[in-house]
Amino acid sequence: MQKRDLRPLALGILITAVAACRTTPTLPTDAGPAVLEPEWVEPTVNPTPADFAPAAVSSPLEASPPVFVSSPAAPATTEDGRLLGSDRAGLSLRIPADWIDLTAQSNIPAMGNRLGINLVFAADSERTGRSLLAGKAFARGAYVSGLLVAPGAATADPAAALTDLLRAAAPTAVPLTAPADVVSANGVAGIALEVADGPIGVNAAATELRTRVVLYRPEADSASPSWVVLLLSASTSRWPAVAPLFDAMLASVRVGAGGPGAVAQAGRIVVRGQLAGEGDSAGATLEPAVSDLWTFAAAANQYVSLALAATEPQLDLALTLLGPDRQTIARVDNGYAGAMETVTDLLLAQPGAYIVEVSDFYGAAGGYTLSLVLSAQPQFSAGGPIAVGQALQGELPANGRHYWVFQGTAGQHINVVVEPEAATVDAIIDVYGPDGQRLAAYDEGFSGDPEIITGLELPATGEYAILVRSFAPRGGPYTISLDEGKQTIANYHDAGDLAYGDVRAETLQPHEAHAWFVQGRGGDHILIRVTPLSPSLDLDVWLLDSAIERVAAVDAFAAGEPETIELTLAADGQYIVLVRDFNGEPGDYEIALGAAPVATPAHAGALNIGDTIIGVIPPGAAVAWSFEAAAGEAINVTVTPAEAGSDIVLQLQGPDGLTALEVDAGSAGAAESVTGFVVPATGAWRIVLREYFAQTANFRLSLTR
Repeated sequence: MQKRDLRPLALGILITAVAACRTTPTLPTDAGPAVLEPEWVEPTVNPTPADFAPAAVSSPLEASPPVFVSSPAAPATTEDGRLLGSDRAGLSLRIPADWIDLTAQSNIPAMGNRLGINLVFAADSERTGRSLLAGKAFARGAYVSGLLVAPGAATADPAAALTDLLRAAAPTAVPLTAPADVVSANGVAGIALEVADGPIGVNAAATELRTRVVLYRPEADSASPSWVVLLLSASTSRWPAVAPLFDAMLASVRVGAGGPGAVAQAGRIVVRGQLAGEGDSAGATLEPAVSDLWTFAAAANQYVSLALAATEPQLDLALTLLGPDRQTIARVDNGYAGAMETVTDLLLAQPGAYIVEVSDFYGAAGGYTLSLVLSAQPQFSAGGPIAVGQALQGELPANGRHYWVFQGTAGQHINVVVEPEAATVDAIIDVYGPDGQRLAAYDEGFSGDPEIITGLELPATGEYAILVRSFAPRGGPYTISLDEGKQTIANYHDAGDLAYGDVRAETLQPHEAHAWFVQGRGGDHILIRVTPLSPSLDLDVWLLDSAIERVAAVDAFAAGEPETIELTLAADGQYIVLVRDFNGEPGDYEIALGAAPVATPAHAGALNIGDTIIGVIPPGAAVAWSFEAAAGEAINVTVTPAEAGSDIVLQLQGPDGLTALEVDAGSAGAAESVTGFVVPATGAWRIVLREYFAQTANFRLSLTR
């Protein structure tokens, strides 16, 4: 676990320098790609506990106006179904045997970032599941999701509690029914209503859905209770057909006590309990390849200090802190096996429930202790006042932090330089505004290298804080200087390594671009989805290959809308995803990377320019048509599916075998087109077609000048 070998990037040529100086790990030759959208395999064993008997819903939901289109298809039933969830998960229900259990494919950031921690997740088909996980819209799908939710403000009114949760998770939702009482199969009272909106708590493209939202508030036998929220959702066209099925699912629900020890995400997460802020300490034992979650409540502008210590020497612990919005605030893994991981005097700007995730770098099992201190002022830091034009010296202790405060004026531009005086200091700079919000965060150099913030515009008049800390647990001497200056050059920041399946959150500073590093294999079909969490962001996303050549770029939507790159990698190597705001604006965003292996294309024949042919893509396969083209020629390619349910992906591959262009702009049933493509090299080119969901697809393909 070494820090990435990355120096500050400058516009243009410095990207090349970054890629050249980074250490590129060698991938095992026998390992396939990690999969965010895996093979969807039905479990071979379906647990059916004898005491799991459906019970009648105590109070059916109110009927809604008949505004939905009925479906002639008969819905599946739960009579011969299987169990989703478990008693230890704190939630279980029966689903039809042909539904797909997606619980193991969900994770905290991706599937639980609005409401809570995902306990169970299933969809009516592989297609619906893949659409949800890939962020695609779907026309006729249905799914069910169960979440463990931290209680909101104390209220005796369950309907008000449910309304408050929906206000935060789905502010655009339109109520379709009045709240109605329900009771689980094991006697836990709940409240339910139906709303119209897109997927609630899921980062998927806009889909017109109807969702039955059920809130259970079990009486916990501990001091750290939790609520359970169940989402039963379907496209509006399917709702009349699946509503009886949802009734049956709801009647089979069993809800646990909601206390410590609940297992989430198919056994990959254990929810341990809640920590108090008055110097609370707790201990637990990690299970193999399992993460533990702890929660605590904080007021706005409090400082938190966390200490995570292994009680067994083989553990190489990592600590991740998630905010009330379920975005990552801090991740600490600076030490080696047996070393303590600490977060010291971190300013928490948002009030609400925070989550601490404890894991081992290698997935090992073993014991640990976790301590928490909340305070109104920094407890473990040094520093002091600093004025514009001053240069001061400090001495960072091991695992220490220094806060330097200064008075700033709205509209003022400042420069901050931290110059380590010893190689033991690998400086990190954070700047906080008078309201406690973090305005800048920089860590771009090696140990001993300076860190520089230039041209930072102050948004308000008041007291600002500069946090100085070291990436490594060692400390040492340094000099900090504060000056006025107005530079607006782009600053490139090494945002880190991005693996298949990762969902990460970051913050762009003014005129900053983020570089994410990806190890890919030729043939991997990847999906990069970057979602603004700040509505003002108008994101511009590039994908560069190992030669620092631009492979893809997208800025298709306006401010506040997600941007997506989806393509098949042409070769093994290190790729770079660049993320910036088109106008240089600051803000928060989330980046997700998924991958799935793609079949080697089968040669289907040759085309001449001007030809139109009819063909078929076999299930799980890809087909390739070759054609000759000369450099400088402008060509048009159009592929039109014959069936409304087919979603065809079109690629152009050059004579060198590399993918020059990939198009998947339309939804199922829509044509995909390349218009006016200027051929860069003379030779044999290929048109490669596949069906996104690996289904059979008939098509019409045309190639023209």
